[in-house]
Amino acid sequence: MSTQRPRSLSTGKDPRRISAVSADSRSDGLSHSESEDELEPGNEVKPAADVTIYNSYNMGPAFGKKFPLPYIRFMMSQVVKEKLGNKNYVQSEALKWTRDVADEINLKMKGRGSCPRFKHVVNVMLYQQTGAGCFYGARAIWDELSDDYVTYTYDGGSFVCIAAVFGCYQY
Repeated sequence: MSTQRPRSLSTGKDPRRISAVSADSRSDGLSHSESEDELEPGNEVKPAADVTIYNSYNMGPAFGKKFPLPYIRFMMSQVVKEKLGNKNYVQSEALKWTRDVADEINLKMKGRGSCPRFKHVVNVMLYQQTGAGCFYGARAIWDELSDDYVTYTYDGGSFVCIAAVFGCYQY
């Protein structure tokens, strides 16, 4: 009788290689940036102590930061009187006058009349005063709590100028 050792089923892998692979796979589970110094107690990253977090979001203009209607009305009256004072209606000049008035109001709105998070629209209409009627209207999706507008009407004798500025709050 011959004595033969029982053979185990071979998987084709060397037992030494299996342990080497498993050791490598264990080391791959750790981050390469971690070291023993970083894992010591007291080295944790702490949150900033000087940060204040508010749990609210303002959905409208802050108190006292609404559209400045009195200033805009005053500025509009100054611009319209300056540009159209002592003029008689001339059809060929009326288009230029309306553009000048609208551009000047728009420039002044960008300066001192601007408010944070407000957009504005300037509309100027000039028509000859001949006894005929004139209707002026505007429509928009409007938020009564934050949006606002101001108009100014100037009677130049031979013409009438209506200027309007609409301020819409951006949410």
